[in-house]
Amino acid sequence: MSKLPERLGSLKLVQQVGVGRHCQIWEAADPSGGRVAVKVIVPAISHDPAQRGFLEHELKVAAALHHPTIIRIDRLSEEGGLPHLVMEFFPHPNLKKQIQTGSEAIAPRLQRLVTEIALALDHVHGKGWVHRDVKPENVLAGPDGQVKLIDFAIAARLTGFLGRLLGGSTPPQGSPSYMSPEQIRGQALDARSDIYSFGCVLFELLTGKPPYGGAASNEILNKHVSTAIPAVDKLNPNATSAAAKLLRQLLAKNPSERPKSMREVLDQIRAIRLLERVTAG
Repeated sequence: MSKLPERLGSLKLVQQVGVGRHCQIWEAADPSGGRVAVKVIVPAISHDPAQRGFLEHELKVAAALHHPTIIRIDRLSEEGGLPHLVMEFFPHPNLKKQIQTGSEAIAPRLQRLVTEIALALDHVHGKGWVHRDVKPENVLAGPDGQVKLIDFAIAARLTGFLGRLLGGSTPPQGSPSYMSPEQIRGQALDARSDIYSFGCVLFELLTGKPPYGGAASNEILNKHVSTAIPAVDKLNPNATSAAAKLLRQLLAKNPSERPKSMREVLDQIRAIRLLERVTAG
């Protein structure tokens, strides 16, 4: 794979900060002296119209979203045959990286982290979209618990009653460790699919790992569809019984047994404690 140039138009690439689907994420300096993030298609596939389509779609979704918990996307540009999105720069690692360093540092921020992710998804759903790829890698998180939800490349329009009545319509897309049973089956989706994925993220924040693991993707997907929900309080004795009860609702196999909206989830989160004891960070 050929290297990226040092500059994309007026933007000077400073350092790579992440990797997405067939893309790299870079911190860049703009002419005003500020910092932006750049999501650029890697040169080897930069001429693939499908990859540019993902960026165009992400820009379209982001244009409808205006919330402090969601990354702002300013524009889609192309320089030297390299399509790229120019975005708000939030200089903090994603939750996956933070989880891998241990749960102790996360615990004091857990309640705010979870609340802010729920607020972000509530806003996304309120604007008529399902994210479809809610996972720790797609949540940037600051040391105070502030978050930015990112990556709307496979977001889809919320399915209304008629769409659910007629059944599924799209092939499954997403990340195996966080996909709802109905997403795995390629069925039409509504907010409850993201609610399931959110439950997977909450489970991982509490235990250090997603609810289901396996040697191959198909094994993980089959567990989402048919394996009982693991007991979070057995994996983390510090998790409250209220947190365990909430997770059983979020991770229900049948969407009708989950909360109907992120607003309902938010109300529950605000009414409970997720951890019995929190040591100040």
